[in-house]
Amino acid sequence: MSKTTFSVLIATVIAIVAVVGLFLTTTDSKFGEKKRTFSDLGGDFTLDSKKGPISLTDYRGKVVILYFGFLTCPEVCPNSMAVVKNALNKLTAEQLRSTRAILVSVDPRRDSLDDLAEFASFYHDNLVGVTGSQQQIKRITDQYGAYYDIEEIGSGAQDYGIEHSSRYYVIDPVGNLIAAMRHSTTPNELRAQIAQVLNGRSET
Repeated sequence: MSKTTFSVLIATVIAIVAVVGLFLTTTDSKFGEKKRTFSDLGGDFTLDSKKGPISLTDYRGKVVILYFGFLTCPEVCPNSMAVVKNALNKLTAEQLRSTRAILVSVDPRRDSLDDLAEFASFYHDNLVGVTGSQQQIKRITDQYGAYYDIEEIGSGAQDYGIEHSSRYYVIDPVGNLIAAMRHSTTPNELRAQIAQVLNGRSET
């Protein structure tokens, strides 16, 4: 193989790796899946909470912050819930009455409704924890363009790990998905987005 051919081969490999890397860092979809537009995402759903079934339609008239995670998540989910908590605490009393947050557990095998309720109440009274069957969770994450993957790491029922995207989905009072804010979002940024939606100045 000539030096020129070898150089071209190396450059091609580097280009392919760069494209794949760019894809993985800018999307929540699996590689090879058709990329949907933002307007395709969102919609109603119903999941279980400790107090019974909860639907997105139950919160009509309120801004909803939707987050997908799980209770044994070592760092990402607790940090994200702290952002939600601090954002809610920065709202005025009137704004807070018109805002709710929902944590959807993607780990129904380990996250009981009791544990989800206790976890949610630790962070904020306006946060509720819900989950459902794996089929329900898959359908809802697909609706919102979220990603999660369960990786079996042993033979036991609890021997698995979960990878998931981390975004704050902001839903307006009539149920439309307004924004999908990245994990790096600050409490002030999330509070500002909530305020914009409540004031009728939402941005996508």
